[in-house]
Amino acid sequence: MLIGKCHCIADEEGWLTIPYKFRAELADDVVVTRGIDPCLVVYPAAEWQKLATKMEHQLPLTSKSARAFNRLVFSGARAEALGEEGRILLPQALREYAGIGNQAVVVGLFSHLEIWSPAGWDGMRSDSEKNGAALAEELAAFGI
Repeated sequence: MLIGKCHCIADEEGWLTIPYKFRAELADDVVVTRGIDPCLVVYPAAEWQKLATKMEHQLPLTSKSARAFNRLVFSGARAEALGEEGRILLPQALREYAGIGNQAVVVGLFSHLEIWSPAGWDGMRSDSEKNGAALAEELAAFGI
């Protein structure tokens, strides 16, 4: 399971070393793409396949929102092999989308990772902490 948070450095070319504690769960192949929030998401290949299949079969082609969401997710997707050093390439377009420069925050969300700019992470975390009670109330319908 992918949990926790780490601060990481990306080089000028966009290579980011995934923290060691996450590597075993990711296996060898991952997919990196845009997140819904201005962050990047990294899925182990098996989790990506589950998500892609679900999107393909459950989002109606006739829905404008579904088509827009598919474009957001799939057009930015990039398959990467996680080498021995645990490095992945974050293309310039994806780094720009997430506002990632040479520093990043990598967050484990059980089945996948998110990669945030430090400022983006701090803002999102602050908002979530301020609105924690409202978030919990909204999610009560899901049995959380």
